[in-house]
Amino acid sequence: MLKNSRSTQIPYAFTLIELLVVIAIIATMIGILLPALGSARASARAVREQAGMSQLLTAYQMYADDHRGKLMIGFLSDDHWDQMVEDNAVPRDFSGRPVGKIIGQRFPFRFISYLDYQFDGFYMDKNVTEALAEAVDSNSANMNDASLTYIASLYPSFGLNSYFVGGGANGDSIPWSDAGRRVFGKMHVDKLHQVRRPSYLMSFSSARSIAEPSLLPGYGTVEGYFIVKPPHLYSTSGRQWDDAYSANTETPESNSGGVSLRHKDKGIAGMLDGHAEQWDWDEYNDMQHWSNNATSRDWEVQARLP
Repeated sequence: MLKNSRSTQIPYAFTLIELLVVIAIIATMIGILLPALGSARASARAVREQAGMSQLLTAYQMYADDHRGKLMIGFLSDDHWDQMVEDNAVPRDFSGRPVGKIIGQRFPFRFISYLDYQFDGFYMDKNVTEALAEAVDSNSANMNDASLTYIASLYPSFGLNSYFVGGGANGDSIPWSDAGRRVFGKMHVDKLHQVRRPSYLMSFSSARSIAEPSLLPGYGTVEGYFIVKPPHLYSTSGRQWDDAYSANTETPESNSGGVSLRHKDKGIAGMLDGHAEQWDWDEYNDMQHWSNNATSRDWEVQARLP
């Protein structure tokens, strides 16, 4: 009998054990890769924000150059605002209309023209960016919505160290008042040539606050605010910050002066010489980074005795 020379082909399939082994290997690889991917995304966000800070610092230098070395005031006093009105120099919104006093006292609309009204690097919180994009790209009816201009003035990603750089503070008249000057003297530097160590003195920082419900309903913490406040201020009031940073605090101002450590417990700090760094809690707590006059980490503005 002749035998069939063609060998019989037996179909091959994975066994149940082999499939389970493959699934286990894939699950293990995913478990290894996911933290790395998450870390890479977090690092990319930090790099993007640091680039935005560098852009901001360049514009900040341009402002000083245009004003004979004078630093931009962080929060205008009533007298400064009245002078701006008299000089017909009131800042304008995205559509070119003059802004009101409450909005104009904050720095963003006195400054954003130096960024050519390109806010991608200036507003990085998604909810804020989407609201502003709607304002800029939509019809004129939405452009007239004053709440959008208010959001833009209130929630830039970076807050200004206005107590000590440029001057002024929201809700605190001491830096500008005659009585405050008599007791504490001049607290801030207002011209670049006055700064002893530009590479060490912070002008801007990653900031955060609690969103106003009427502006960003149900949002809670917003990663942005126009001012950051130092850990120490007046010798008569003691330490201003909590002892430890809390990412979930309901009071960002009292916890960290509005400073945000949103990048693996680090924030982006912009120096007066134009470079940006990533700082942790310890670095932000050094008053020598905040004030040109500080001589120690826990330095405070001393009252002048009569």
